[in-house]
Amino acid sequence: MKSASPAPTFLALGIGMALGYGASLIFRPVSPFSPTTHSDDSNADLPEQPVPQNPPPILEETKENSTDRANFGKLNLDQIKAKLNALNGAPATPETDRKERALVERWASLDPKGASLYALQAISQGAPESLLRAALQTWALSDPRSASDWAAQLTSQDLKESSLREIYRTWSKSDPTTAAKNVASLPIGSARETAVASVAGNFAKANLPQALAWATSLSGAMRERAVQGVLDQWTKNDPPSAAKWLIQQSTEIQWAAIQKVAQDWARKDPAAALTYATSMASAGSGSVMAPGPVQRRFSESALSTFIGSDPRAAAAWLSSPAGSTYFANTAGSVAGRWASFDPAQAATWSQQIQDPKVRENALTSVARTWGRSDPQGAAAWLQTLTEPSTRNSTVAAYSQSIAPYDPATAAQWAASISDPKTRNSTLQGILKNWSRYDPAGASNFSKNYRP
Repeated sequence: MKSASPAPTFLALGIGMALGYGASLIFRPVSPFSPTTHSDDSNADLPEQPVPQNPPPILEETKENSTDRANFGKLNLDQIKAKLNALNGAPATPETDRKERALVERWASLDPKGASLYALQAISQGAPESLLRAALQTWALSDPRSASDWAAQLTSQDLKESSLREIYRTWSKSDPTTAAKNVASLPIGSARETAVASVAGNFAKANLPQALAWATSLSGAMRERAVQGVLDQWTKNDPPSAAKWLIQQSTEIQWAAIQKVAQDWARKDPAAALTYATSMASAGSGSVMAPGPVQRRFSESALSTFIGSDPRAAAAWLSSPAGSTYFANTAGSVAGRWASFDPAQAATWSQQIQDPKVRENALTSVARTWGRSDPQGAAAWLQTLTEPSTRNSTVAAYSQSIAPYDPATAAQWAASISDPKTRNSTLQGILKNWSRYDPAGASNFSKNYRP
């Protein structure tokens, strides 16, 4: 919507700063902002925006938010600006931010472009980025195409992406088909890919077959984001059907999306996902995947997710006939992840592994993880190890894990390694890093060290 308001004019920072729209900004102590004049006839002259940090989410709906919205819901533009001016000079607090947001939402329902410009200027003075997203969300409810055109010209890439994400998320809830068509008109780049991802999930909720047809009709990064967005929604409810559909697509689509399907399925039902993974070798009817890189990626992703979410259960599965094929290559990962919350049990499980190399790898992972979280407990455990090869590798891993913050103790432990090659390489690594920030300490150790 075209604004009939004059261009904003900035006075002193904080108190006294006011937009030409007739609304002053809440005082936020930040660095001075250089104003840029812009025209109401075009979005091309938007003011420069600072590069934002990680954008905070739009505020959650609360009783206070609802009350503010109800109180401000009948205000006209002059009343809105008067209330914003009344907040001028007040310290930025959750309450003032909440009221400002509610006023901007009301403003956006009457003059969305003017409200968005106000929010943009407020962000440059330290307002949360959710203020602009709130204005654009309201704009997208009445005229999403214009909101999209405006946001696409923002100069801050991060702010552009978060704005387009909000617009297309809102738009695709009410009209996913039109939103999906319009997203192609955005300039090529990551912002367009972000908008595609925002549309995909809502499109899949509304009409899965059409969403799939749209996603696969795209190309390059847009297609990848769209397919992943659709599958993200689909796998929440029916991962087997999503996997069956995916393996009937082209290899490049499979490769881009199979990891996402495997991870989502493994979070929902790891046993079923892993059963599917191990049944792939008998591909025939199209219901399972043929052996090859895509199959391996699915298996590895599903198993990695399972290990990350429940390493104890993953250990049990790997010890069963169904998981035995993967045991040797993943036992170390299981042990390391398990050790992050129960190192003693992880160590006990690792010590029961029959294969010497696999057992040593698992125990090394335990030592490394345990050393980072509880170096004293790990040190006490290391004292119980008697087998020379296992002790050498675990002590080396432990020493390396504590070296960044306790190089002296790390070096003492490394010096106790019986194998000369392992001992020397471990000590060299510790001393090299130690000498960078404490050359005197490292030099003193080296002078007194006797193999």
